[in-house]
Amino acid sequence: MRKNIENGDGVDGEVWGEASVPFPDWQGTAQLDERMTVPWKGLAETVGLDSDQWQVVGFSIGGGEHGYNLRLLATPRDVWDKVKPDDDAEVEVTEFLVHDVDPLAILQQMTHVFELKMQLRGLHGRQVRVRALSGLPSELFLKENFGPQEG
Repeated sequence: MRKNIENGDGVDGEVWGEASVPFPDWQGTAQLDERMTVPWKGLAETVGLDSDQWQVVGFSIGGGEHGYNLRLLATPRDVWDKVKPDDDAEVEVTEFLVHDVDPLAILQQMTHVFELKMQLRGLHGRQVRVRALSGLPSELFLKENFGPQEG
């Protein structure tokens, strides 16, 4: 089912952008290197979207305390075939809410390498330097790694 989004000012749709939440206590970035080996057959096929008809161009995992959802952004294959790499034109997509899947299980299936890095909002974009490596629940050895701690 396709639904057009009318946002009230006469412009259809909405621009898909960065992740956002009402109160961003943590902010960061993520990157994923997709699996190229068996048994992964691609995101579209895994969730039941016909990859001959659709090209997946984005996905998001969102939710919270009550569970997570998976959304795919896909454009019809005939539209995708006209996209030129050096063109700045928008790509029009349909956003699909994928029902009856565990988004984190799909993420694990599709991943060769994944990294999500989040920083506490209170850092205000400061550079963070890792000075020690440890494991939990072992001790962090604050005095040995960071010197005497005050107060």
